[in-house]
Amino acid sequence: MFDSERPEVYEQVYAGLVTRLAGTDLAGHAADLGLDWRDGAVRVPFLGRDYLVDREGVWAADGGEAAFTHRIVLAYYLLHGGRGEESGRFAPYRELPGGADFARNLALTVEGRLAQSFSGRMPALARAARALGGEPAVSEARVDAAWRFSALPRLPLMITFNDADEDFPAEAKLFYDLTAPNFLDLECLAVLGLILVLELEAAA
Repeated sequence: MFDSERPEVYEQVYAGLVTRLAGTDLAGHAADLGLDWRDGAVRVPFLGRDYLVDREGVWAADGGEAAFTHRIVLAYYLLHGGRGEESGRFAPYRELPGGADFARNLALTVEGRLAQSFSGRMPALARAARALGGEPAVSEARVDAAWRFSALPRLPLMITFNDADEDFPAEAKLFYDLTAPNFLDLECLAVLGLILVLELEAAA
């Protein structure tokens, strides 16, 4: 996943993606994703905030700052040119094709961070989830709470959370729609999970 201690590397990655955006049929990809194409830009809702993607890059529609993680994920999302609909069935990262190799890292940096950040703070997590458009979800496992997020169009995420008690620490799990690899590669899907956790922390 992206190393936040070396942002200059990823700014270079982003610059390369912008070069690719300049030669991409953004209007066609927007149509495939059911997104609004207007005045040469695609408008993409991303965890409660709109972004614009055009041939020159990725921008926050409200004029504010867009983090490099968000810009890279959104650029890949439009370049990937995904098609199809979400399945409505969720799976952990390790069950996605090729996901087993990176699942341990995601468990530590994404799920572990979420559990630590909101241990003993379930009301704050619930408020943050609602602020990002999260909706209560049904989990097959017995959990204290579960939320579904429309992270990107046709790319939902789900989290489950069990708060700490006298016997066990807090535990959080992240799940992806089974069709998620149609829209982003595995690294970007992992980063998408990290972005969700960071946005939840900020919203809380």
